[in-house]
Amino acid sequence: MYDNDNPMQSSAAVMDCVLMPEHFKANGYRTMWSGKFLHTKPPPERNRAMWDDARGGDGGYGPMPMKDPLPAGLVRPPMFTYEAWTGPETAFADVRNSEITVRRLGEKYDRPFFMVYGNYRPHNPWTAPKRFFDMYPADRIEMPPVLERDLDDVPATGVKWAMHPVSWRELKERGQWRPIVQSYLASISFMDEEVGKVLEALDRSEYRDNTIVILWADHGFHMGEKLHFAKYALWELTTHTLLMARVPGVTPGGVRCERTVNLIDLYPTLIDLCGLPGVKQKMDGVSLRKLLADPGAAWERPAVTTYLQGNHAVRNERWRYIKYADGGEELYDDVSDPNEWKNVAGEGGNASIKAELGRWMPGDDVVAVKPMGKKGKKDQNAE
Repeated sequence: MYDNDNPMQSSAAVMDCVLMPEHFKANGYRTMWSGKFLHTKPPPERNRAMWDDARGGDGGYGPMPMKDPLPAGLVRPPMFTYEAWTGPETAFADVRNSEITVRRLGEKYDRPFFMVYGNYRPHNPWTAPKRFFDMYPADRIEMPPVLERDLDDVPATGVKWAMHPVSWRELKERGQWRPIVQSYLASISFMDEEVGKVLEALDRSEYRDNTIVILWADHGFHMGEKLHFAKYALWELTTHTLLMARVPGVTPGGVRCERTVNLIDLYPTLIDLCGLPGVKQKMDGVSLRKLLADPGAAWERPAVTTYLQGNHAVRNERWRYIKYADGGEELYDDVSDPNEWKNVAGEGGNASIKAELGRWMPGDDVVAVKPMGKKGKKDQNAE
């Protein structure tokens, strides 16, 4: 599954796995879900195997702006828009789902629980209550650093991706860059408040001292950096995600870990922390328990990210190495060049660095699963 239109239910490999909520439910946990969690939905019988309580479900990305502020003729995806929302805040699924989750945390349980609260924001559309826009006056926000000729040393595939799905230059020329950055910041603070409500409810509950909390995001997002305005890339801002954990009796408070890990490490980590038996499938991730207990512990594994078939990035604590399906390469020293403005892949002295990072790249990419047609059925003609 390499892209958004590759559905999990079309992947025999995925459907043959025990999914994380299934594993917890099968081992005696009460499983509860509300909000954004799975990008595509498994068959109904798998949903039943995952959830005891799915109140709230997904909820959706809305509300859409009452009036689209973007100029006519601007090429952009359907939900690429924003608005300072003045309607009821319960119009947002994130608000309704946080309320459901808060109520759940106030209930009594006779067995352990596995509880999911998924936020849509800061995904676009960047509609958020007006009070969050007011926190970021447009004329005073700090704009992202952009190098006008940033793509001069980037291979053709990277340049093509950077231009999709919106032109940064056109946004800037038409006076839309600054208000979109403002709306993104407002959406982030909106999300922060809803997550805060849930965490405060946990702290008020009887489960405060025996509940593991994992807070993570699925991807990063460019707001003009590298002339890109989305997530469709293998650079730092796309692939570096939020990841925080609080594990009673294990994690020291308020400590940042500089090691590079993957989101696929979360499943084996939770199995380890909760003392569950293993699953039938091979786990590509590893338990992070050692780093949770000691953030400075030795760690040799880099983070690996794939976008579309045959394109991979490997990131250790200093270097990011990107190799595209057509052979193009990028190498950045993310310590001395955190904006990734200078591609040093072609410098002869860096061959050993590329070789070391390259050994972590997948050796053989399988063919992508079929995308779903517009009516939810497999499109047999899709490639």
